[in-house]
Amino acid sequence: MSLFTPAELSCPHCSQAFTFELCASVNADRRPDLRQAILDESFQQATCPHCQGRFRMEPQLNYLDVGRGQWLAAFPRQRVDDWHTLEADAMAGFNRAYGTGASRAERELGDALKTRVVFSWDALREKLLAFDAGLDDVALEELKLLLMRDMQEPPLPVGAELRLTGVSADGGELTITVLDREGQPLEGLDVPRDLLDEITADPEAWAELGASLGAGAFVDVQRLSRGQQAS
Repeated sequence: MSLFTPAELSCPHCSQAFTFELCASVNADRRPDLRQAILDESFQQATCPHCQGRFRMEPQLNYLDVGRGQWLAAFPRQRVDDWHTLEADAMAGFNRAYGTGASRAERELGDALKTRVVFSWDALREKLLAFDAGLDDVALEELKLLLMRDMQEPPLPVGAELRLTGVSADGGELTITVLDREGQPLEGLDVPRDLLDEITADPEAWAELGASLGAGAFVDVQRLSRGQQAS
């Protein structure tokens, strides 16, 4: 089931308090409207009843889509430096629900789910887009590293990240957006799908990097640069 809990918020615009329903979990099989709201970037948008100011709450939720074989744990963008701890916590929670401590039926369900840990709505939306388009997300992160290498002049701002934000109707072109450290778009890149296909067609050349990127549920180039990696 999808779970919402009331929380007292302080409006960042006028500082007035109001109550908002925060989402703790999304069941996309039962609530496809919530999945669509994540994709159209309207999910968890709050409107202050006092000043009508709008803002979006950072994610702190689990996302389940049995039909698509997806389980994701989403955390706030600013917590990415704690990825090693939060990845472990998320997977411990997943294992309690779908691992050795669960019933046989739940374990069988868990075996069919791809698990991922993400930080920010942009990262969550990216995974949904990538899975829908049949993209290997490890290869997608490798593609980002290629693009970042070619964007050294001028250098990317500190904390900037690349996110998949669109796939063309025929699947032949990917839209990659450069975001600043607050998640604001800086520029968009139209990237031929062929570049990604070249990576997936040569797994040996990317084996070492792919192993590092795919070493856990947090499949993201930030795994290589943010926080202290677990030993």
